[in-house]
Amino acid sequence: MKIKQKLVDKVLVLSMDYYDRAPQSKKERAFIYWILIKTLSKWAFDLLNASVRLRNCATGKMVTVKGNLKLNTKGKIIIGDYCRIWSHIGTTQISAGPRATIEIGENTFINSGTIITSRKHISIGKNCHIANQVIMMDDDFHDVSAREATSGKEDIIIGDGVWIATRAIVLKGVTIGEGAVVAAGAVVTKDVPPFTLVGGVPARIIKSTKNHSDVTKPVIN
Repeated sequence: MKIKQKLVDKVLVLSMDYYDRAPQSKKERAFIYWILIKTLSKWAFDLLNASVRLRNCATGKMVTVKGNLKLNTKGKIIIGDYCRIWSHIGTTQISAGPRATIEIGENTFINSGTIITSRKHISIGKNCHIANQVIMMDDDFHDVSAREATSGKEDIIIGDGVWIATRAIVLKGVTIGEGAVVAAGAVVTKDVPPFTLVGGVPARIIKSTKNHSDVTKPVIN
């Protein structure tokens, strides 16, 4: 029943994309179902692609990868059920150094050109939406005042239902609370409370999102 409902929902989404309404004739319905078949064919290819690209990772069921994902699996990369990773317009890079762990929760979407680099631990929750060209690093690699010295590693923890917009940067030691939204181009250097919108350089709280329950809904693509 869950799969059937997803197909019905997908037909509705496609109908709105092409007609801005439900299909009203046999010709329109046939066209939408043809688009759906093409979409499912691409999804099947992305499923197969994931099995190849993520062969050195611990993955859940129905994980898909679109494009040429670049991985470094010296550490552990754990990806939950129904995750989608896109790497077709820009190359997405996920790197877990020795003894590092990257965890991505179920039904999370990571868009093209994102860079996730861990030398300790990065945890991304369920139902998160990571937009194009986001950067996450749990290590600065070098100290600013003494460039020959390392800066130290600190966990990055991202809660469930978090949205991170295009070209935002999340630096080491940051916890982003459940349902929070990070605006485009923001640089997150400090913890973000749950259900808040932050933006700017460095990122600051703009407003609460507690009254916006759709923040935690899964993203459908």
